[in-house]
Amino acid sequence: MSAISEMAEKFNLFLYRQHIRKLGPGEIELARTWCLDLIRKEHPQLNDEQVERFYENLIHVKFTAVDEWEQRMK
Repeated sequence: MSAISEMAEKFNLFLYRQHIRKLGPGEIELARTWCLDLIRKEHPQLNDEQVERFYENLIHVKFTAVDEWEQRMK
């Protein structure tokens, strides 16, 4: 199961890099600023450190594969 999870993480990182590579430095900073502003607006109770952590967690999504067949057989 961990091999699938590792593969999913690597694939996610690959896709993320593919999209980021197309953006210029100004566009990357604009997207980051927009996202941080949205987090602050939607979660006003968070301090700056928590907002940064929230943002980082959005970028680094961890995947978990679920075997539907196994779940049905339980």
